[in-house]
Amino acid sequence: MSLAKQQKPGDSIPDFNAAVAANSVGYDTPPSLSTDDRENKQSLRDPGTLLVNGEGTNYIDSANWRAILEEVCIDPDIIENCELTESKINGVKEHIEELAENSDDDGLEEDPYSDNSPALLLGTGRPFSKEELIVDIPPRSTVDRLVSRFLKTPEPSILAIHVPTFQKEYEQFWTFPQGMSYTWIALLYSIMALSISMYHRSDEPLPLNTVDSMTAWNHFRRLAAQCLTQANYITPGQHKVEALLMYTLSEFYRNLDAQMGVSFLFGITIRLAMRMGYHRDPSHYPGLSAKDGEMRRRTWALLTQLDTLISFQVGLPRTIQPWFSDTGLPSNLLDTDFDEDTTVLPQSRPDDERTPSSYTCAKARIQHVFGQISDLAYSREPVSYDEILEIERRLDESHNMLPSFFRIRPIGQCIADPSELVMRRYTLEMLYQKARIVLHRPYLGERHRHDHSRVVCLTAAKETLRHHADIWNESLPGGQFRAERFFVNSFQNTDFVLSSMILCLELSHDNERGHNAHLSLQERTNILVLLETTQKIFGETRRRSVDTQRAFAALSLMLGRVKGNPLQSLSSRSDSQDISMEGMSETFFLGGDANQETR
Repeated sequence: MSLAKQQKPGDSIPDFNAAVAANSVGYDTPPSLSTDDRENKQSLRDPGTLLVNGEGTNYIDSANWRAILEEVCIDPDIIENCELTESKINGVKEHIEELAENSDDDGLEEDPYSDNSPALLLGTGRPFSKEELIVDIPPRSTVDRLVSRFLKTPEPSILAIHVPTFQKEYEQFWTFPQGMSYTWIALLYSIMALSISMYHRSDEPLPLNTVDSMTAWNHFRRLAAQCLTQANYITPGQHKVEALLMYTLSEFYRNLDAQMGVSFLFGITIRLAMRMGYHRDPSHYPGLSAKDGEMRRRTWALLTQLDTLISFQVGLPRTIQPWFSDTGLPSNLLDTDFDEDTTVLPQSRPDDERTPSSYTCAKARIQHVFGQISDLAYSREPVSYDEILEIERRLDESHNMLPSFFRIRPIGQCIADPSELVMRRYTLEMLYQKARIVLHRPYLGERHRHDHSRVVCLTAAKETLRHHADIWNESLPGGQFRAERFFVNSFQNTDFVLSSMILCLELSHDNERGHNAHLSLQERTNILVLLETTQKIFGETRRRSVDTQRAFAALSLMLGRVKGNPLQSLSSRSDSQDISMEGMSETFFLGGDANQETR
């Protein structure tokens, strides 16, 4: 529910809305649009941080969660309030860095790859002939299973593939493999790599008896890169945009952290798509078939959304700007509604009928506003608070337009729903909450004039961490999401870290205020419970992600400060290799009334 509007988005889930309202920092009406704001724009945009070392410079924008980590951990005023000596301050910093580093005793899980950059960007060695690339393809029975696994999973990128057409091409491949292009073979290898990533991330046995999943995943993504190189992937051609997209996603899922190399790959994919005219609506070009035009709309919608998310994740402005594209959203159609012989697309199905396009179209509305918010976050131009409130209004409007089947509801009311549908509800809701956080983050510390922003930002962060706890709980053995536990990727991981840092920042500010603290005792307690829960989840997953490991260290430090013993809290949790979950309530992990406990 929007904090700018005191009304429920729907009557179908009244208990959930009531629970959210009861546990929020406090709902208020947004401040009125002031003449002062209209006439005197001001920029609250921090110039960001430039890290300088012997190897070069690294820029961290103020919108990035790492900038919040800096503010939380090394602000001199905060440290002074904790009564730390200089030696203790240095000890805390060193301890955080130590926790963030890879070590034999307390490091990340071993990465299955010998390099940290996408194979396509590093070079693929000597050229392979088509025969050499084909001979590495497993037997058809194995490939059938891998392709089927990919096509039957709720991976949004499947939207870029017209499944009936792909099935025909797949049969042609097995009839005469040498007749298929390098690009199509790259698409097949990328699909197999993505399928193996799903097996690997869900800890399921691989339908390959000879190798483990990590080795196979690595092998197929490298072969996909080799095929793309042989196809000269920077030149226009059939299947090239889709093959590059699938290959890039196979690199994206390698890591739960933001990857700059993936951002570069998406940039290449977007440039190629624009070179081929994907950024112009197919209605302008009668020479395009109805099927090809619709598939272009689908692919461009995916590229636009991924561009915004990945660019924000790595802390850089997005590549695609609305002003240079007029490509419309795809129609709400099934793949079987059109084919290569279709001359005119059938009428779009109603929005309340779920199709493969439904999720992407629903997400596009929120994503469009989040794109504007991310542009604002990276802009150096002054902005008035009136403009912030107008963007918030558009964001709330896009959120309220979600079809009923995509609206978030308590996990206890989802027992009859497909788990992939429930996961998509969480994804859409967390995107909305992230947009609210980023929009209002610059005003978080301004209590009197912009208290509305503080309330929105904190409530959004708390909601995200509650969703984090729900997803974690239901991903445990016996949970609703056990089969889809590969759902959490680096996007969600970044959202969880960002939200935890926002709450840490608020606690830090509140510690500074002393008797003038803004948080009531109950509000402070609720935040601490959320952060302790999040810390324990991060403790279980920190070996898989550098970002999670740093967030775990920062949370340990923050909780220690609040409890008056900063170093003890940090060291006591880092001495053991694995964090125990004993501190969490039994009902939280077993379900039951868990939502009441954590919401």
